[in-house]
Amino acid sequence: MVKQDRHTAQAEGGVSVFAGAQCPKRKGCESMIQGRIVKNFSLSEMMNTMAQDKTKLVITPELVAFAEMVQELRDYHGKPLNVSSWYRTPTFNKKCGGSPNSAHLDGRAVDLLVTDYHDLTIAWNVITARHGKIGGVNYYKTYMHFTDYEDKFGNKTFVVRDKR
Repeated sequence: MVKQDRHTAQAEGGVSVFAGAQCPKRKGCESMIQGRIVKNFSLSEMMNTMAQDKTKLVITPELVAFAEMVQELRDYHGKPLNVSSWYRTPTFNKKCGGSPNSAHLDGRAVDLLVTDYHDLTIAWNVITARHGKIGGVNYYKTYMHFTDYEDKFGNKTFVVRDKR
């Protein structure tokens, strides 16, 4: 059961989702809160469920646009992409050792449990460029980090970091 007012929804167990006032008009915030923004990724996958904070996800137009790009990546990949981390609250981000200005704080980074480094890097580069974003990927031993927000860090072109 979900209780909601104009901008927030509260699911059972006290988990809050905040839908920013600028929520895209092409998709009603209410329907997003009910479960999905895009076809293959649920709000629970985007939420920071391990955080102690009451608000587990902040939905912004930028997060929605990013989710649409991650959906395009999933469509290209042709099989499920398992999410390890998407949106992070500031408290949780600090606790897990994330960068103080991490794109996860904006919901514009996702860690996926995949290691198809080459093909997914090319696909992500094309997807972010098509959307006019400066994307990037980080390679880790067991997952890949994707963002469309490299300009936040002063980058002007697509970035690949190998941290394996």
